[in-house]
Amino acid sequence: MHIPTRWMKILKDIWSNRSRSLLVIFSIAIGVASVGMITNAGIMVQRDLYGSFAEGNPASLEIYTSPFQRDLTSAVDAMREVEDVQARRVERASVLNGDGEWDDLALNAFPDLTDLKVNRVDLVEGSMSLGVREIAIERQSAEGLGIAVGDTITIKMEGDRTYDLEVVGIVHDLYGMPYALLGEVTGYVNLESLKWMGEPSYYNKLDVVVAENKYDQEHVLEVGNIIRDRVIEPSGYRVGSMGVPGLGSDPGKHWAGDQIDGFLLILQIMGVMAVLLSGGLVVNTVSAILVQQIRQIGIMRSIGAVRSQLIAMYFFNVLAYSVLGLAVALPLGLLGSWWLAEFAAGFVNFDLTTVNISWQVMTLQITLGLLMPLGVAIYPILSGTRMSVYDAIYQYGIGSEGSGWLDRALMRVRNLAPPVVLALRNTFRNKARLVFTLLTLTLAGAMFIAVFSTRASLTVQIENIARYVAFDAALGLPFGSKKQTVEREALRIPEISVAEGWAQSIGVIVREDGSESGELEIVGLPYDAVTIEPLMLEGRWLEASDTNKIVVNDDLLDEESGLAIGSEITLKIGSRQRTYQVVGVTSKHLSGSRIYMEYGSFGQLTNRPNQVDTIRVRGNLEAIGSSAEQDVIAFQLENRFENASLSKSSSITRHAIFGDFTDVFDLILVVLMIMAGLLALVGGLGLTGTLGINVLERTREIGVLRAVGASNMSVRQVIVIEGVVVGLISWVLGALLSGPSGRALAGAVVNAVMQADLIYTYSFAGLLLWLVVVGFIAVFSSLAPARRAARLTVREVLDYE
Repeated sequence: MHIPTRWMKILKDIWSNRSRSLLVIFSIAIGVASVGMITNAGIMVQRDLYGSFAEGNPASLEIYTSPFQRDLTSAVDAMREVEDVQARRVERASVLNGDGEWDDLALNAFPDLTDLKVNRVDLVEGSMSLGVREIAIERQSAEGLGIAVGDTITIKMEGDRTYDLEVVGIVHDLYGMPYALLGEVTGYVNLESLKWMGEPSYYNKLDVVVAENKYDQEHVLEVGNIIRDRVIEPSGYRVGSMGVPGLGSDPGKHWAGDQIDGFLLILQIMGVMAVLLSGGLVVNTVSAILVQQIRQIGIMRSIGAVRSQLIAMYFFNVLAYSVLGLAVALPLGLLGSWWLAEFAAGFVNFDLTTVNISWQVMTLQITLGLLMPLGVAIYPILSGTRMSVYDAIYQYGIGSEGSGWLDRALMRVRNLAPPVVLALRNTFRNKARLVFTLLTLTLAGAMFIAVFSTRASLTVQIENIARYVAFDAALGLPFGSKKQTVEREALRIPEISVAEGWAQSIGVIVREDGSESGELEIVGLPYDAVTIEPLMLEGRWLEASDTNKIVVNDDLLDEESGLAIGSEITLKIGSRQRTYQVVGVTSKHLSGSRIYMEYGSFGQLTNRPNQVDTIRVRGNLEAIGSSAEQDVIAFQLENRFENASLSKSSSITRHAIFGDFTDVFDLILVVLMIMAGLLALVGGLGLTGTLGINVLERTREIGVLRAVGASNMSVRQVIVIEGVVVGLISWVLGALLSGPSGRALAGAVVNAVMQADLIYTYSFAGLLLWLVVVGFIAVFSSLAPARRAARLTVREVLDYE
């Protein structure tokens, strides 16, 4: 088959300049694969996570109550507002791990694990038909602790009572918080096993699916109030808490759905940026080809080639790059989406059923991979083929001199070393090409710094949340514990210098129209408490004389429109209610809406004077202890209170609350940093291409330098300094752009993961680190063009004539 000469020329050009061809091919591939990876991963996550989640009949509402029997479940199930209901017992315990240490265990008890109506679990291995002294373990917990079917594990209940249970099954629970996130083991037993362990046989939680409008949060909470008022409380039981499962999610939606969608959106935006940057590299590469082949274009024009033929020929060149880039991008995007979806699956604890690329994603990648390179190549191809035959043949190798104010200013620079002066002047000769190069490096730098600013902002966000848990350890207390007794007992421990008893209850706001708000936490604490360091947004904190004053957090203001400083609200706990005035607003908590009141006022509202529910302690009034010190204090507190028969609960340390939480952010930031690294890679490739074009354009000028005695080192210095100048300019521009881009990225991450308002913190450490990175990129990208320029001899230059 005969291939026309001009097409054969393009194919030979691609093969003879393999390094350049590979640069542009992989640049296109990186951009297109990034978009394909993120989009396809999102489709697989939606298919497998959300599909499996819906199949298990997820609860619309979860209600924690005082102990109840199965008759309450039947009464709730008979309500026309309820489609399904499942009773369970949730008990806190500990399990002995392979290192001889105790891990937290959430023990779930059901009548029959194989016949769940709501939040169904799936069998992975073994059996779900549980007998006495048998337990099933959630699969992620089993993997974390190295537990297998047939093993015997030791669990510890309240009072340090230990029991050995045989593991007969490994199950998959898509509805609970995963072990990878909280570090808490999840186990399942029947009520007979609880009874064998000395525990009373009762339930304390209802998982409810409403009959209508099950995805309407307001309706779901209204049904919850109906269940409480018509069935639970008239039956003699008390509601402890009630709400929609998840981290601020809507009913029927996976608990991490908003976070996953938000994170994928952020990655999608970064993928689009990678495409734009790779487009800049295509422009540079096409420009390099045209500059290198200017004399060839002139010769072809002189023997009869028309401009349309030349345009078609170079468009074919770009098309060839696009097709080859797509050949790399499609499998690379599939592998990347597999990795990203597996990352999400391991983190959120779901299974990928199949790994494939959807036709929508393939269409998107093919369209993007073909149209983007061809679109951005229009300008350089049209401008490069417009040159006359004379200019193409006789002006090749001579750089054009600028005549703008900047060029004139640079011509007056005299006090610097000659290589520096030449590099400065050469940098600004072709301003359009400089803009393309600066665009790629500036965007990469802005995103790099933005990732570090996001990390700094998240750190500040966590520190602000930590202000509300300003203790070394805390211990839950049985109902009716006396404040003075528990504080005195805690202060008898030598390691403890501060002890505060706090009271808590679940209540509602009674609005003026008689309707009630969703449930919220009401806290009674000393007005001068030191285990909380509230960040006040408005108003003031509590004072000793505040018998009818309260402080609310900003979460409550989001829930109750019209609430402000000076507002009077009626609070209801059980059947008791009182009216209070809002005097202060604190920053948001991860725990949701909360109201603080002076301890005495809380006792009057609840009719529980001098009673507390939690003891919070510190070893040092001046500072929070280290993780090791917190563990020691927690151990001493547990033992002391157990020996004094004041509490059999497990304590919690401050570092345990935030340890796994910060690990989540670190994983997210690693993924963002990988994306920022890809952008920096594309930016570096663009700089390499720009410097290579500049060397080609100034071939005869370099020859003149060699003719007057310039050494190889001097020629290299000119090119390397030119690259460093471009890098420094991009650093300045990236620094300017990193402020708004960092705020946008940090806000998106905080909103996606924490659903909280942003407290933005700029990372000057990221700014300085990018200076180092861009300096390295500039030098490294300059080496190949500098080496090529240094190899040019006077004879080679004269060969161009």
